[in-house]
Amino acid sequence: MIWEVVLREGFGLNTHFASKDIGNRNKVYEVTDPDTGQRFIICLDDKILSDVLKYCDLSSGDLFVCRDVALDDSAAANLALQCRLKTI
Repeated sequence: MIWEVVLREGFGLNTHFASKDIGNRNKVYEVTDPDTGQRFIICLDDKILSDVLKYCDLSSGDLFVCRDVALDDSAAANLALQCRLKTI
């Protein structure tokens, strides 16, 4: 699933994935294209815990990708104010 998002976002085939250590929380990956320097954060869990996002260090220019069912409407609206949010 991550590769599909990588390709749809225009990243190259030599893109690297790194699991972010955020304790006993959701499984979050940082995806980086070494050729362009572009990156995004992705979480494919069914439910994203509210405190997980503070560990991701997101800014307004960062892309965060998650499943549509992982966020309720309020959490999605708040996250969209912090970064660029895409749901799958």
